[in-house]
Amino acid sequence: MPDYICKIVSAQGTILKRTITADSMEALPVLLEEQNEELISAKKVGGTQDLGKYFERFQKVTPKEMSIFTNQLKVMFRAGIPLVRSLEILEQQAASNKFKNVIKDLIKYINAGESLSASMARHPTVFNNLFVNMIRAGEAAGATDEILKQLQEFTEIDISTKKSIKKAVRYPIIVMGVLLMGGGFAIAKIIPTFANMITARGGELPFLTKMLMGISDVMQSYGLLIAGGFIGAFLGIKYYIKTEKGAYQWDHLKLKLPIVKNVLVVLAMSRFSMILKTLVNSGVPITDALEIAKDTIGNRVYANIINTARDKIIEGQPIHVALKHDYIPDVIVNMVQVGEESGALNEMLTSVGVYYSAELDEKLDGLTSAIEPVTTLLIGIFVAGFVAAIFLPMFQMYSL
Repeated sequence: MPDYICKIVSAQGTILKRTITADSMEALPVLLEEQNEELISAKKVGGTQDLGKYFERFQKVTPKEMSIFTNQLKVMFRAGIPLVRSLEILEQQAASNKFKNVIKDLIKYINAGESLSASMARHPTVFNNLFVNMIRAGEAAGATDEILKQLQEFTEIDISTKKSIKKAVRYPIIVMGVLLMGGGFAIAKIIPTFANMITARGGELPFLTKMLMGISDVMQSYGLLIAGGFIGAFLGIKYYIKTEKGAYQWDHLKLKLPIVKNVLVVLAMSRFSMILKTLVNSGVPITDALEIAKDTIGNRVYANIINTARDKIIEGQPIHVALKHDYIPDVIVNMVQVGEESGALNEMLTSVGVYYSAELDEKLDGLTSAIEPVTTLLIGIFVAGFVAAIFLPMFQMYSL
């Protein structure tokens, strides 16, 4: 917290100058009022800035930190340790200053009378909508420790999923990067050298070599302009997909991509079924559970589908009828229908969650196997084209 050089009127009526540490300029009068003092003026202390605090605002709390925090808080809840004391222990153990300050803020507002969920809601970049609403449901049902257990499972699944996806795409990204660099160097330097040698000896360049020569000329003449165009297009697309319309179109496109779409559908359904199961088991009404679930799946297409389903349920339609959609697999609709008809919706949602968790592991394992052949094919095409562009004119020259 920053320091302020303050001129104040003391309780005895004398004017004093004092350095006070506070969250902000607005907090100073409140602090002084508690001591029967009055603020005349205040100036923030200048000098060197703490670069660590400056860069702290750009730090992110990692999923691993969240997993440890959730697990330890769950254990302390079950051991009967008071909430504030538990948070004080977790603050001391936090790995990053960012998380330490967040936990310190939780303690401050809980001591001021707020609930844990309301305090967490003040930090949406750390505690997302799912986390806050599930903690709120746990507080209402008196089952916060069980909710924390479920949240830890969600976090662990997210960590495992991201690791699997990174593992699957790491190889093709490295290969494509090397191909682009190698191909650019070959087109800009190697191909023109060979072409000039062959034409100087009266050889005729084949179509493929002429095409690469044309690309080489364009790269050398307009290389910076093309690079700037690509960077501009990338930044423009990145900005567009941050808008509401662009984000929806991007999420819709991802559900159409080959190979990837199956993984995304299973991932969305796995998260949806587990969140719905946990909320319903905690006593949250199905309409409220759907309202929470739609914002935590991570895909706006599914958010719209679930929001529409929620409206239909409010109008009186059965849950399984409201959920019918091309992007909702039949297995979910059928099992929800069985659960509704048998009065065992909680058990059916649990079964769906288990099924899609296993399905997600299988899809992620198969993602690498599906990507590798495509990457190998691209390598083969590049090498074959490069070899043909160099050696075909050489063979023609030797034949002459």
